[in-house]
Amino acid sequence: MADGALLGTGRPKDEVLALLSERKQSGQNIPWRGPRMFRPSYFAGDDVLQVAQQAFNLFISENWLYSRTSFPALGQIEDEVVTSLATLFHGPATAGGVMTSGGTESLMLAVRIPAHRAEASARGNRRFNIVLPWSAHPALDKAAALMQLEVRRAPAADELVADVAWMTSACDEDTVLLVGSAPPYPYGVMDPLQALSDLAVERNIWLHVDACLGGMILPFAAAAGRPADAFDFRLPGVRSVSVDLHKFGWASKGVSALMLRDKADADHGRTVFTNWPAGLYGTPGVAGTRSGGALASAWAVMRYLGHQGFVERVGQTLAIRDDFMLAIEGVGGRILGQPQGYHFAFHVPGVDSLAVAENLTKDGWYIGSLERPPSIQLMLNVGHAGMAEPFAAALAGIVDDLKAGRRQGSGKRSVYSM
Repeated sequence: MADGALLGTGRPKDEVLALLSERKQSGQNIPWRGPRMFRPSYFAGDDVLQVAQQAFNLFISENWLYSRTSFPALGQIEDEVVTSLATLFHGPATAGGVMTSGGTESLMLAVRIPAHRAEASARGNRRFNIVLPWSAHPALDKAAALMQLEVRRAPAADELVADVAWMTSACDEDTVLLVGSAPPYPYGVMDPLQALSDLAVERNIWLHVDACLGGMILPFAAAAGRPADAFDFRLPGVRSVSVDLHKFGWASKGVSALMLRDKADADHGRTVFTNWPAGLYGTPGVAGTRSGGALASAWAVMRYLGHQGFVERVGQTLAIRDDFMLAIEGVGGRILGQPQGYHFAFHVPGVDSLAVAENLTKDGWYIGSLERPPSIQLMLNVGHAGMAEPFAAALAGIVDDLKAGRRQGSGKRSVYSM
């Protein structure tokens, strides 16, 4: 068995840190950002990264759990971030939100709150269900499993967006939640949220929009010259929206938010407990102890960039995305759908896209892949400026090699996480 972390005697600080640095730089780890890194990586420039990290370090030891008792500065920071998000998402006067540790916790609350509301008024022994598109994030299934809810997920299909007809047929009197994404993780193509909003209003069902990926892109896209579909509280059926600030809010990990049309609904996600010696225990979400650094980081980046700064960086990101799509199409690639976010998927007719993806990675282009339809996924940021043509050239060479039999794939499946 390999040595654990805790040895019999301690080691000098420099030795310990040098070993960590060595492991980080080893060939098994890919750089978290860079011109060839197209997996989830959120970078807006060295200046933004510096602000985010320095703000994180200022509050790294303060416990966010105690933001309403011991560390009221964190409580003030949290309130100001929530206020900004409510405005950004066109929330009414009743809007509010809950800051969380990441998209998974935000989605857990997005399931918990409508389910708890239904339980509070239900009569008899009922098993509630949630209705999801096929492309919805698996964290929703995780939440439903923990809460013993039935998941009705649309069947696998080659369509890129939510099948509203199927979702309509899947709803019944025990449906407590509908979900659409802005956009979904796989393709960057927006779900038909207006149609889902209409369904939610007609059936009086809670509609959650998962904007963990697009929530800090889409509000600035119009000002950057790329109008996007409405996804937020402008749609009357939308009751909640999740957004990850450690993605394109460019904060340090992990910080997200669940925004609510009516802040009073947050009570349905809150835990309150008094039956123990220490008195009142209360948390607004699932997480307890966590560093205040991520929350401070989100606030600092918002304050540093301002609305105009977000417009500029989002505009740069989307322009880079467009450069890549044009270059890929120039060598025979076909983009899936009409992406409105920072990421997209494509395939090259006549070759196995998963084999292309595998060979790109072998050559040091760290890309994602999708199994249905088989395709290659790119997630762009400002660090990819000027890389569209080199990437397209590498792509074209690999496609030629595969067609000529000089390369092949191993049949590996796509992996999101393990």
